[in-house]
Amino acid sequence: MNDNLPPPADINVVKLELIRIKLILKNPDKLRVASDRKKNMDTLAKLGITPAGCITYINGLTYRNYLSGPLNDRDTDEEDCIWEFGTTINEMDVYIKIKHMREDDVLVLSFHEAEKPIVFWFS
Repeated sequence: MNDNLPPPADINVVKLELIRIKLILKNPDKLRVASDRKKNMDTLAKLGITPAGCITYINGLTYRNYLSGPLNDRDTDEEDCIWEFGTTINEMDVYIKIKHMREDDVLVLSFHEAEKPIVFWFS
């Protein structure tokens, strides 16, 4: 295992957060995607996925897709709100970074081709 990675969250914490995120996303208006990030939009276009279509892939995540989190948001004072996952879509390894917002919105900060090998904690 990579010594530079933070220790993983408890598996039950990961499962609970995924349930919370998926419950929020039952209302598609609660999803926001960082569309100002070119690599996100390039990956979505390459995969033929709309920003709203990210919900399908987020709903497919399990604890086995967990990479890291909860992490603090380095741009705000919010703590324990950033989660990182990985998945494979059409043979492409995709890195997904999700922020669980205070207002119970979900902001997808990253949804792009993985730039380094994905290391799963619970695979």
